[in-house]
Amino acid sequence: MLMTNTAHYTVVFDEQKLALFESGIRPFLDENWPVVAYQNKQKLSLPDGANVLFWLGDSDLYELIPFASEHNWNVGFLPHPDMNRFYRTFPISKKIEESLADIQSAEEPVLSDLLFCNDRLVLGSVMLGHPSMMRPASNIDNSLWSKLKYLTLMSLSLSKTSLLPFKLTTEKGATVNTAALGITIVYRPSGSDFTKKVIGETEQDKASLNTIILAPRSISEVVRFFFSRLFPNKEGAQALANYIGHIKTKTIHISGQCELPYTVDAVAYTAETVDVVVKPNSLKVLSKRLPIKEQVKELKESVSVSSLPKGQAVKELIERPLPWIHHIDQDEVKETFVNLKENSQVSQSYLVLMVLSTLLATVGLFANSAPVIIGAMILAPLMAPIISLSMGVLRQNIDLISSSLKTLSIGMILALGFGILLSLITPLQEINSEIGARLSPTILDLAVAIISGIAAAYANARSEVAKSLAGVAIAVALVPPLAVSAIGIAWLSWSTFSGAFLLFITNLFGIVLAAALTFLVMGFSPFHLAKKGVAYALGFVLIVSIPLSFAFAKLVDRQNIVSSLEGWHVGGVELQDVTIRSQKPLYISVTLLSDHDIDTQHIDKVKKEIESRLQREVRLESKMAILR
Repeated sequence: MLMTNTAHYTVVFDEQKLALFESGIRPFLDENWPVVAYQNKQKLSLPDGANVLFWLGDSDLYELIPFASEHNWNVGFLPHPDMNRFYRTFPISKKIEESLADIQSAEEPVLSDLLFCNDRLVLGSVMLGHPSMMRPASNIDNSLWSKLKYLTLMSLSLSKTSLLPFKLTTEKGATVNTAALGITIVYRPSGSDFTKKVIGETEQDKASLNTIILAPRSISEVVRFFFSRLFPNKEGAQALANYIGHIKTKTIHISGQCELPYTVDAVAYTAETVDVVVKPNSLKVLSKRLPIKEQVKELKESVSVSSLPKGQAVKELIERPLPWIHHIDQDEVKETFVNLKENSQVSQSYLVLMVLSTLLATVGLFANSAPVIIGAMILAPLMAPIISLSMGVLRQNIDLISSSLKTLSIGMILALGFGILLSLITPLQEINSEIGARLSPTILDLAVAIISGIAAAYANARSEVAKSLAGVAIAVALVPPLAVSAIGIAWLSWSTFSGAFLLFITNLFGIVLAAALTFLVMGFSPFHLAKKGVAYALGFVLIVSIPLSFAFAKLVDRQNIVSSLEGWHVGGVELQDVTIRSQKPLYISVTLLSDHDIDTQHIDKVKKEIESRLQREVRLESKMAILR
């Protein structure tokens, strides 16, 4: 038996679990304390201000806690096997010895707030919205199995789900008209794992409720929400996602266009309106484990809903199922579209920069100077009409496509013309490393173009990252391949022209496809409008990918040959500096390193060993090096 203080308590126990009470609880109680079996709250004839200990499950506590508040009882809670929701609001110990010690150490009861929804006590959370989508979220079981079950239930409902209209009014009269998938209301953020993630845990209680509004505009945003529930961030609350709103107030009134389905601690109800209110200092609790109550003269109301649907967007979202991709605000679409329309036009600055960047790139190529070529990449204005073209393709806008193609064609003609002119007056006709690097594009170059196209589209759609466009221009070379093509024409070299022009076409098609898809994902066009243009762009990319794939296979073959021969020893001779001159026929240049003279017979032996190792005929160009 525990040591007792001078206070006396009346213990109200669960009559249905009498045997468990007698064996597990009564031995710890003072023998002088009255013990009452609970049957009905009206039969509890205890005086106002009494000290009462409850050993009851959730279902009885929903009834008795408001009753205890009305009668001004000083209440302590003993851990009961059917307490589940209760622990969300009252964090008492689950061990009888510790809970009794906590109760008896409390010199004064703590005034605790209570949350009510339509006059029903709330121990965990209130949820409104689609039952099939929101009810699983009220499950406080955080096991992986529970989360997977929750994900499955929500996934099955996605394709037919549309948002519901809600009107929310706060205590101070702030009104929010929006469309939402669901709403969660809790007193303490830890009342549900979702709100704990969104808001974060608080060290002090406030006489206010937290309303979290989940309003995804697309299935992709719902998927993001799924994963945030399955794999919550362990670092605590982060900035609100753009599909989540948060209201902090003392009371909230919610209405819709019809009866609202809602749950109180996972029990389902319906009503025309839902009123949730915090009643401050309603219950006297005998415990030192409750969070400290923050004392404020007046609660500051907080309404963070700027990113939620409003106006015309609400009507669109409630009338049809969620789209796969969120269509961004029309004002933002218009602003970006106007900018791209301007970029698609031929201007004096475009013509000047096109000529200067071509001349600079051509000089850099002949000088074999990478820094000069990089400067030409930054100057080149070709990215602007290409991104405009991608938007035109996406939205099937003939005017934008036409103006972009016109500007792009003029730029190409200027690049080829001035490149040819400079190449004709330059006496150099040698393929150096910078020119040669642009003659054999592979699938890797297409990957660079695709990644750069994504970055360029994103930078054009987000003004705050537009400064990154210079980096995109460096990443994907547009003018240098055109300059090499011009050099090939001036030299009358088909291989030089075709290899470099294939690289330019690869960059062009890769950027158009990637940028169009990026704009699509960002919501600049509905899929039904975009699918035709995206299909054409994808078709061109697939056609270009055929020679790129063959070139990539040749590149892999070259590297395999070099790695298999480099450092190989044949009859006391080591092969070094292996270089592939050509692959059809296979022409290999190699340095033969030995500590003695190498005659023709040694060279023939090396050649035969190489052919045997590679299983193909080889033309061998060898240089001898004597090691002493």
